[in-house]
This record gives sequence, structure tokens and C-alpha cells, in this order.
Amino acid sequence: MAATDWYCFGGTEIINSARTHAYASRGLKPVHLQVQDCGCPGLAGMLEDEPYTLPSDDGAPWYDPGLPESADFAGVLLLDVKGLDSAPIERPVRQRAGDGAVFGRPRYLPREIVFTGIAIGRTSCAIDYGIKWLSSALQGSLACGDDCGGGDDLDYLSCCPTVAGTPGTPCGPGSGAGGSCPGPCDHPDCAELAWRTLRNVALTRSPEVVEQFGGACQCCPGVAKVVQWTLTAARPHALRAPVEVARRVTWPASSGEEEECVTWTTGDTCLDDEGQCAAAQLQPCVLDPRCPPPTLPELPVPPNPCLCEPWSRREVCVPIPPQAAPIWSDTVPVMEIYSGALPLRGVRVRFVPNPLGLPADQLDQCGACAELNVSYLPPGSTFVLDGTRRLAAVRCPGRAETPAGAIVSGEGGLPYTWPVLECGAPYMACISADSESIAEDASVSLWTVVREV
Repeated sequence: MAATDWYCFGGTEIINSARTHAYASRGLKPVHLQVQDCGCPGLAGMLEDEPYTLPSDDGAPWYDPGLPESADFAGVLLLDVKGLDSAPIERPVRQRAGDGAVFGRPRYLPREIVFTGIAIGRTSCAIDYGIKWLSSALQGSLACGDDCGGGDDLDYLSCCPTVAGTPGTPCGPGSGAGGSCPGPCDHPDCAELAWRTLRNVALTRSPEVVEQFGGACQCCPGVAKVVQWTLTAARPHALRAPVEVARRVTWPASSGEEEECVTWTTGDTCLDDEGQCAAAQLQPCVLDPRCPPPTLPELPVPPNPCLCEPWSRREVCVPIPPQAAPIWSDTVPVMEIYSGALPLRGVRVRFVPNPLGLPADQLDQCGACAELNVSYLPPGSTFVLDGTRRLAAVRCPGRAETPAGAIVSGEGGLPYTWPVLECGAPYMACISADSESIAEDASVSLWTVVREV
């Protein structure tokens, strides 16, 4: 079971066991309720927060200066969470005509995450306010009607990280998850491997009071309420924190060979009677002229008419270490390509397996596991390829993120496939573009994100 200490939905912290316990220990709880500190030690330090005192002093997510009852609410202490251990899977089984059966293709289903927590406050009015605040916060940041079905991110701790080591060794930045500092983890660096994110999450069952402790009246003290709600993650993979592979890597300078003059040959021997290249008219060897081999009809494909192969390219390659793709899981890239001062044309991105650790110029790029082509990027813009959201977009200065499906295609102008890095092998990401359109400040940044199921 995932840890019950901290959850953030759509950028709003909804669960923080350290915060709730600190407020309850200062009297923001029913008189009869005992709140034990069983949470993850050092949580405030992992979040880079100061020690918690009171909602009004800390600016708690629910605190409203205009509503006095908000200052008496301590938060929701999570009792149980179900649905985060693994993603549900579906695989059809079809019976054979004879013995046995045949398995179909497996498919991961959306996750349903059921939360059960107790709303804690000094008065019943404060608890009722807190439940209403929770219901509002769980609407997410994209609560804009039926047209917005993308959902939000759910960030959480998969476990309570601890750090073991030699007593007296300082625990600070750069110590890492396997650092040598003793005691509880109290810095973001040592908790890096414990953070998880689910994409495209939305509320599918609002908070509902399932149990109540204390008096029956709504204004008397001593009332606590257990609430339950459900979030559904449309994308089932739990994502680890991104690992930076490269930042602002620029293209190599032009060698001058890309600009050599070309002498065109237009002799009669090169063209047929219709002006077409004669070499293209050569026919394959036919065994029987009276019975030629059948010609398969060409399947219609939706090519990208904007895709134009540049006359010359310059390429920059970024090695992706094997640690980026665990053997037991897979990894997706998050890439940003900045066009710089000039419009960037004919961009091609290839992810090539490199198990032998060869240099980029010796790789067989025909074996690329994925290829994407971007026809055009305006000056000063950034192309974003986000494998965690399966989003291709362009960010222009002063404008919102714009979907980039119209300028992105796969190999030969066909539809593209999303790159997934597997099997713990090293890869090489190679990005090329039209030599004449690469500005000096054009650059590539790359991160990898491990997906868990």
C-alpha cells in the first residue's frame, strides 16, 4: 500500500500528515480524539516547509482570512488508500476449437483510487468547512465543464523514505536516496526516488461522510467525521520523478560540406521520352511475360504534406544511459527543442538502441525504435514532446501551449508512434534539422521518466 502521508492533486495539497498532526497537537481537534504521530518523519523537510504551527500562520491550503472556521480546521488524516499498489490489467481469453485457449493483447485499465480519511477540526463547523473545501479542491484545476476531460496530476509518496549511515554525517543537498546521513529523510534529495505522479486524474465520487464520532448536534464540539472519495486515473502508469539527461545541448557548427555546389546532369541518356528518370523505369525480372506477378494495390495513408526532406542536415546526439530504463519497467522521454533566433525546419528525432555503446556516427539509425518529424518551429519557440502525457505541443513566447499534431509526423510522413525505452539498454537520441535553419542558440533538452504499473 502506498504511503498515506502526502497527496497533492492539481497543484493543491490535500493530505499532509505532518501538518495535520502539528495542528491537532495545538488543540485543533475534538476534545475526546487522540491523534498519534504515526506519519512519515521529516515530511516537512522533504517538502522544504518550515515547521508547522497554525493554519493562519502557515497559509494552509484551506485557510481563508474571511472565514474564521477555516483557522480551526486541521486537515484530513488519511486512514487508508486503495488502488495505488498496481494497475489493473485486462487480457481476453478466447477458447480454441480444440483444447485450450488463446490469449489476446493485454491492456492496462484506468486506476480507481479510493481514499478514506478523518476530517479533524476544533469544532464541527470547522470540520464541515473542511469537507466542503476538500470537495472543491478535488474538482481539480481543469474544472471547466464537459469540454475539459484531460484531468490533473496526482503527486504522492509511494513509501516513507529513510536514510541510514554513519552518525554525525550531515544530511543535505546532494546526499541522494542512498546517502550516508543517519536518521529520517528530511530533505527533498533523499526522498527523490519515493515521489510518484499519476497523469489525467479526475474526481469520480465526491467526498461522502461514512462515519461520525461524537455528539449529534452540528455546533457542539467533539464531532469528527470519516469521509471517503474516489479519484480515477485515466493513464494507469505511476511515474517516477524525471531524470535530466541533457540540458540546452546545441548543434555542432557547420563543417561547410553541407553547402557544396551540386552539378545537375540533364543529358538525353538520363531521361525517357516523358522526361522521367530512366533508371526508375527498369522492370523487375519476370519469369513469365504472359503471367506477370500480381501487383498489390497501394493502401491509402494520411501523409503530412508539410514534410519536406532538407537537402543537408546537421545532427546532435544525446546518449541515454542504461540506468534510465530499468529492466523490470520502461521509460518514456520528455524532450524540449528550442528553435532559437531562427525558424527551425525539417526537425527529425530518432531514438536508437545502443547496447554496444557505439559512437553516434556508427549507429544504424534504420533500427530506430521511434522517429518523429517536425516540419517547422517559429523563432523563439519550444517544441515539447511529453511521453508521460502523450502530448506534442509548441510553446511560443506570450502564448499558451498549442497542440502540434499538424506539424508532427512519423517516418516518411506517416503517423508517428510514441517512443518507449525498454529492457534496461542504453539508447541514443539523435536530433537533426535543416542545416540552413539552425540558429547558434538552438538547443535540445531531454529528461527520462520511469513508468511503473
